Amino acid sequence: MSDTPAGTASAYTPNHLARFIDLLGAALVPGTGSVLYAATTRDGVSACQDSVLWFADGNAVRLFSDGEGAQSRPAVSGDGTRAAFLRAAGGSRQLCVQPLAGRGQATVLTRFGRGTGPVGPQWSPDGQSIAVDACDAPPRDPTLPYRVTQPVWRADGIGLLADARTDIFIVPAAGGPPRRLTFDDGIVSFHAWSPDGSQILYGVWATPGSRDYEIKVADCRSGMTRTVAGGPCLAMTTGLAAWLPDGRIIYSSPWQINKRIDLTVLDPATSATENRTAGSGGQVFGVLQPGFSFGTLERKIVVDPAGRHAYVFIQQGGSLVTHRVALDGDIAVEPITDPGSSVIPVAISGRRLLTLQTSFTVPPDLHLIDLDSDQDTQVTRLNAHWLTEPPFAVRSLTFTGADQVEVEGWYLEPRTGQRPHPTVLSIHGGPFAAHGAVFSVDDLLLTAAGYGVLHINYRGSSGYGDDFAPMLIEELNSSAPADLLQGVQAAADRGLADTSRIAAFGLSFGGYLTTWLLTHSDRFCAGIAECLHCDWAGMLGSDIPEVVATWTGSLPGHGAHSMTPRAQMSPAAYAAACCAPLLIIAHEADLRCPLQGDILYNELQLAGKNAEMLRLPGVPHVPYGAGLPTRIARARAMLDWMNRHAA
Repeated sequence: MSDTPAGTASAYTPNHLARFIDLLGAALVPGTGSVLYAATTRDGVSACQDSVLWFADGNAVRLFSDGEGAQSRPAVSGDGTRAAFLRAAGGSRQLCVQPLAGRGQATVLTRFGRGTGPVGPQWSPDGQSIAVDACDAPPRDPTLPYRVTQPVWRADGIGLLADARTDIFIVPAAGGPPRRLTFDDGIVSFHAWSPDGSQILYGVWATPGSRDYEIKVADCRSGMTRTVAGGPCLAMTTGLAAWLPDGRIIYSSPWQINKRIDLTVLDPATSATENRTAGSGGQVFGVLQPGFSFGTLERKIVVDPAGRHAYVFIQQGGSLVTHRVALDGDIAVEPITDPGSSVIPVAISGRRLLTLQTSFTVPPDLHLIDLDSDQDTQVTRLNAHWLTEPPFAVRSLTFTGADQVEVEGWYLEPRTGQRPHPTVLSIHGGPFAAHGAVFSVDDLLLTAAGYGVLHINYRGSSGYGDDFAPMLIEELNSSAPADLLQGVQAAADRGLADTSRIAAFGLSFGGYLTTWLLTHSDRFCAGIAECLHCDWAGMLGSDIPEVVATWTGSLPGHGAHSMTPRAQMSPAAYAAACCAPLLIIAHEADLRCPLQGDILYNELQLAGKNAEMLRLPGVPHVPYGAGLPTRIARARAMLDWMNRHAA
């Protein structure tokens, strides 16, 4: 296989993925600018599969914990002397504590039967205890049959929810038996101590018999709980919450598939609530599709120690912009970072705000923002040792789409080759998500190989208001393809894209639109559809059947008339009309779009079409956290297909 078209010298090839380091969580040391963070490297220059903890203090960076097993979710005690974190060992995560100073050994505090959950530890205000989500039941024998009775029973990237159930345990920081605090028998999504240490605020979903999530408060002495908010848990997306210093609570409203999210302040003493983002623009916790580990862009509500403001990221078009939200007085939602890059708040100490920053050309790194002077200090440079200059220039490409709607896009123009360039139309998934200023290893490799990459935020994308994002797929099936085709024409009109060499490439709903375009248009010379869905009836076997039913606008199982729209909106129904060679990349552990690649591949083969399939064993819906050999093989196959059919 060739990674680059004939005659093209590439600065970056799939082998460079062995050097790409992912950032997977961080914590500030109180009262300082020091940072403890998790990254997928043990030597600082090459990648490893499991994350390891590093400590950054000014210009000095050192490996913090070099024990075996993945280390994650660092949390620093209030006095700044100890770190709690999770470490995977013997097939499960356990809670560890280690002094911040020197190179001490980690102490393993727990031996939970099923290990801890992924949320991670939280220190009590007095530093005497650590709260952690965990399960003390013995592991289930995976070889035995099991019965399914719950409405929500599995999730992509998790598997059987009964195996992932967690509750909150309080663990003595000095060692001792954990005490179980909650008994919801669901999955904890976040937790936080109250300022006085008497209560724990937490979220829980997948409780028996329920499709909803709840935000609850547990009394640390009695274990009594009360619910303060909740809503439908669509696509495993739950609300978030945080304490204010005066005992009030700020929480996010439920995600409603294509509607905005708001932040509400609750006074538990009076039950009074107030929406603190009413009328603001953008999408709180909007989703830009990253080309790196999806867990890097973590949603958080970060509250300053004085309780005057909360910090969250809000998607505005193609940028994730950190905003300061006033918690009292007049409604005020103010950006503190600029569009053009994406900035995610991570933690705060005093007037220092720890953020994660990324853009089209820069992989994620940690930065400290001084909230008084606005000075931005970069903390990490995880990939600067090899990624010296991006092989493309970013060209803004705004145009008028169908029905005179303004559509935003970008053309990543390769620095090699001559205009017009062979071009890959890269289509984001969701569909209520977007392309924008986040780094992508796929963009890096394609442009290094001489391809232009075209990103279009078609109607249905997030970050452009509710009216821009129609709910029903039958509306998207007309507006989104029209926007994408007009984006291709706009790139051609500007002399950027060679219309005789246009390929389509998309993941998830981007794979859906790729197959729809190749079966309904003759503009494309090739396509790659990854972790796609192509058959709406088959998508009812997904881990999100209620979302699928909502998107298609009719309940299934009520006779042929209720299933006909699903066939009419399914690209698989039109496989015989496929106009170009199509590579299907199927993830064998994908529960979000199960068996969809198999369906389309078989239909294309039966129709005599040029189709191949690359299968990724053990990979769930999102591919970027797969093992390094798998990621390299995927990248090579992507470039090989483009070089064979689109160069």
